[in-house]
Amino acid sequence: MLSETHPNALWLSELYRGGAAITQDPTLSEEERLARQQQHVNEVMKRMSPDFVIHTGGVRLAATGGMGFLRRYTKRRESLADANVEPLGFDQILADDYYGIVHGNFRTSRGDRIWTRVGMGAWRFVDGVAVEHWELADGYTWDEFYLAGDPTPFTGSAEEFWTRGV
Repeated sequence: MLSETHPNALWLSELYRGGAAITQDPTLSEEERLARQQQHVNEVMKRMSPDFVIHTGGVRLAATGGMGFLRRYTKRRESLADANVEPLGFDQILADDYYGIVHGNFRTSRGDRIWTRVGMGAWRFVDGVAVEHWELADGYTWDEFYLAGDPTPFTGSAEEFWTRGV
Protein backbone atom coordinates (compact mmCIF):
# COMPACT_ATOMS: atom_id res chain seq x y z
CA MET A 1 0.00 0.00 0.00
CA LEU A 2 1.22 3.51 -0.83
CA SER A 3 2.16 5.54 2.23
CA GLU A 4 3.88 8.77 3.21
CA THR A 5 6.30 6.90 5.48
CA HIS A 6 7.61 4.25 3.09
CA PRO A 7 11.39 4.68 2.49
CA ASN A 8 10.74 5.48 -1.20
CA ALA A 9 8.22 8.16 -0.17
CA LEU A 10 10.74 9.64 2.26
CA TRP A 11 13.35 9.74 -0.53
CA LEU A 12 10.87 11.44 -2.88
CA SER A 13 9.99 13.90 -0.13
CA GLU A 14 13.64 14.78 0.34
CA LEU A 15 14.07 15.06 -3.42
CA TYR A 16 11.16 17.47 -3.88
CA ARG A 17 10.72 19.22 -0.53
CA GLY A 18 14.47 19.39 0.04
CA GLY A 19 14.95 20.98 -3.37
CA ALA A 20 12.11 23.42 -2.73
CA ALA A 21 13.62 24.44 0.62
CA ILE A 22 16.93 25.29 -1.06
CA THR A 23 15.22 27.22 -3.88
CA GLN A 24 13.06 29.22 -1.49
CA ASP A 25 15.65 29.96 1.25
CA PRO A 26 15.99 33.78 1.29
CA THR A 27 19.13 33.63 3.45
CA LEU A 28 21.25 31.97 0.76
CA SER A 29 23.41 33.92 -1.64
CA GLU A 30 23.14 32.83 -5.27
CA GLU A 31 26.53 31.10 -4.96
CA GLU A 32 25.44 29.22 -1.80
CA ARG A 33 22.12 28.28 -3.43
CA LEU A 34 23.85 26.84 -6.50
CA ALA A 35 26.33 24.90 -4.35
CA ARG A 36 23.55 23.44 -2.18
CA GLN A 37 21.45 22.58 -5.21
CA GLN A 38 24.41 20.73 -6.76
CA GLN A 39 25.03 18.87 -3.50
CA HIS A 40 21.32 17.99 -3.35
CA VAL A 41 21.36 16.68 -6.93
CA ASN A 42 24.47 14.60 -6.18
CA GLU A 43 22.75 12.99 -3.17
CA VAL A 44 19.56 12.30 -5.15
CA MET A 45 21.49 10.68 -7.98
CA LYS A 46 22.87 8.06 -5.60
CA ARG A 47 19.42 6.42 -5.52
CA MET A 48 18.83 6.57 -9.25
CA SER A 49 19.70 3.68 -11.50
CA PRO A 50 22.41 4.21 -14.11
CA ASP A 51 19.77 2.73 -16.45
CA PHE A 52 17.20 5.32 -15.33
CA VAL A 53 14.46 6.16 -17.86
CA ILE A 54 12.61 9.48 -18.03
CA HIS A 55 9.35 10.22 -19.84
CA THR A 56 9.21 13.98 -20.37
CA GLY A 57 6.15 16.17 -20.25
CA GLY A 58 4.51 17.52 -23.34
CA VAL A 59 2.60 16.22 -26.33
CA ARG A 60 4.70 17.35 -29.28
CA LEU A 61 7.78 17.42 -27.01
CA ALA A 62 7.11 14.13 -25.19
CA ALA A 63 10.25 12.01 -25.26
CA THR A 64 11.67 9.00 -23.48
CA GLY A 65 15.33 8.45 -22.79
CA GLY A 66 17.99 7.12 -20.48
CA MET A 67 20.43 8.81 -18.11
CA GLY A 68 22.48 10.43 -20.90
CA PHE A 69 19.30 11.88 -22.37
CA LEU A 70 18.17 13.05 -18.91
CA ARG A 71 21.35 15.06 -18.42
CA ARG A 72 21.06 16.73 -21.83
CA TYR A 73 17.31 17.27 -21.42
CA THR A 74 17.81 18.98 -18.06
CA LYS A 75 20.44 21.35 -19.48
CA ARG A 76 18.30 22.17 -22.50
CA ARG A 77 15.20 22.76 -20.38
CA GLU A 78 17.22 25.08 -18.13
CA SER A 79 18.43 27.02 -21.17
CA LEU A 80 14.83 27.69 -22.24
CA ALA A 81 13.71 29.17 -18.90
CA ASP A 82 14.90 31.64 -16.28
CA ALA A 83 13.50 29.52 -13.47
CA ASN A 84 13.27 25.88 -14.45
CA VAL A 85 10.52 23.80 -12.77
CA GLU A 86 10.72 25.26 -9.28
CA PRO A 87 8.83 23.15 -6.76
CA LEU A 88 6.53 25.38 -4.69
CA GLY A 89 4.68 22.99 -2.41
CA PHE A 90 3.34 19.46 -2.21
CA ASP A 91 -0.04 18.04 -1.30
CA GLN A 92 0.98 14.40 -1.20
CA ILE A 93 4.01 12.24 -1.70
CA LEU A 94 3.20 8.54 -1.52
CA ALA A 95 5.14 5.39 -2.39
CA ASP A 96 5.49 1.67 -1.85
CA ASP A 97 8.18 -0.82 -2.92
CA TYR A 98 7.30 -0.39 -6.60
CA TYR A 99 5.75 2.99 -7.33
CA GLY A 100 5.65 6.55 -6.06
CA ILE A 101 3.48 9.55 -6.84
CA VAL A 102 4.14 13.23 -6.15
CA HIS A 103 1.36 15.82 -6.37
CA GLY A 104 2.26 19.46 -6.00
CA ASN A 105 2.60 22.95 -7.41
CA PHE A 106 5.41 24.01 -9.70
CA ARG A 107 6.54 27.23 -11.36
CA THR A 108 8.60 27.86 -14.47
CA SER A 109 9.40 31.30 -15.83
CA ARG A 110 11.02 33.06 -18.73
CA GLY A 111 11.11 36.85 -18.78
CA ASP A 112 7.60 38.10 -17.95
CA ARG A 113 6.04 34.68 -18.60
CA ILE A 114 5.36 32.77 -15.37
CA TRP A 115 3.77 29.35 -15.67
CA THR A 116 2.44 28.07 -12.33
CA ARG A 117 0.73 24.71 -12.37
CA VAL A 118 -0.45 21.68 -10.48
CA GLY A 119 1.65 18.76 -11.60
CA MET A 120 2.45 15.21 -10.76
CA GLY A 121 5.40 12.93 -11.03
CA ALA A 122 5.12 9.16 -11.15
CA TRP A 123 8.09 7.01 -10.19
CA ARG A 124 8.98 3.32 -10.45
CA PHE A 125 11.40 1.63 -8.06
CA VAL A 126 13.32 -1.66 -8.04
CA ASP A 127 14.96 -2.66 -4.75
CA GLY A 128 14.82 0.91 -3.42
CA VAL A 129 16.40 2.42 -6.54
CA ALA A 130 14.53 4.85 -8.81
CA VAL A 131 14.47 3.33 -12.30
CA GLU A 132 11.78 5.32 -14.13
CA HIS A 133 9.99 8.69 -13.92
CA TRP A 134 7.03 10.24 -15.75
CA GLU A 135 6.49 14.04 -15.77
CA LEU A 136 2.75 14.68 -15.69
CA ALA A 137 1.61 18.18 -16.61
CA ASP A 138 -0.64 19.89 -19.16
CA GLY A 139 1.17 18.68 -22.25
CA TYR A 140 -0.06 21.38 -24.63
CA THR A 141 0.98 24.19 -22.28
CA TRP A 142 4.32 22.41 -21.69
CA ASP A 143 4.97 22.36 -25.44
CA GLU A 144 3.93 25.98 -25.93
CA PHE A 145 6.13 27.22 -23.09
CA TYR A 146 9.31 25.44 -24.17
CA LEU A 147 8.85 25.88 -27.93
CA ALA A 148 8.30 29.62 -27.40
CA GLY A 149 11.58 29.79 -25.47
CA ASP A 150 13.59 28.54 -28.44
CA PRO A 151 14.53 31.45 -30.73
CA THR A 152 14.95 29.10 -33.71
CA PRO A 153 11.91 27.46 -35.33
CA PHE A 154 11.97 23.71 -34.81
CA THR A 155 10.46 20.89 -36.87
CA GLY A 156 12.39 17.77 -35.76
CA SER A 157 11.57 15.06 -33.22
CA ALA A 158 11.10 15.67 -29.50
CA GLU A 159 14.43 13.95 -28.80
CA GLU A 160 16.15 16.28 -31.27
CA PHE A 161 14.50 19.31 -29.65
CA TRP A 162 15.61 18.36 -26.13
CA THR A 163 19.18 17.52 -27.11
CA ARG A 164 19.81 20.35 -29.56
CA GLY A 165 22.85 22.38 -28.59
CA VAL A 166 23.67 20.41 -25.42
